[in-house]
Amino acid sequence: MHSQAQDTDKRLPTNVQDVSTACCVFCPYGTDLKVGEQVYAFDEKTVLNHRQQERLVQVTAIKIFRSNGRVVTLDLKIANPEELQQIAQDSELPVAALINHRMGAQTYDAGRPPVVIYFRPCDEDGAGLARSDLQKSQLSRV
Repeated sequence: MHSQAQDTDKRLPTNVQDVSTACCVFCPYGTDLKVGEQVYAFDEKTVLNHRQQERLVQVTAIKIFRSNGRVVTLDLKIANPEELQQIAQDSELPVAALINHRMGAQTYDAGRPPVVIYFRPCDEDGAGLARSDLQKSQLSRV
């Protein structure tokens, strides 16, 4: 049987700049996560705010990423420039890196196709919560 405690021990395969403002992350080597799972995202927001921590997020969608070097598709639908910019910004990558990640490129692994994971910060009540805060709230219930 698969429990939520096992799900929350999982992490997004790629770090995120700021979970409170990001909505997705590019994963060049795929994922084994499923929609609906709650997992931890390593939140790298350190510029002046010094908030480096793990935050609980819920996976809301996983889209298969494909590029031919000119056009990017997500689940076989052409991604518009604004969507590509959002993915690049949330993943801390230049848009060109997304476009160039295609079959035949040195870094492309055909056995682990790339995806974009969409997520939202969450806790038991649906609001954002840091892992350290989650642990404190669990300890206070004991």
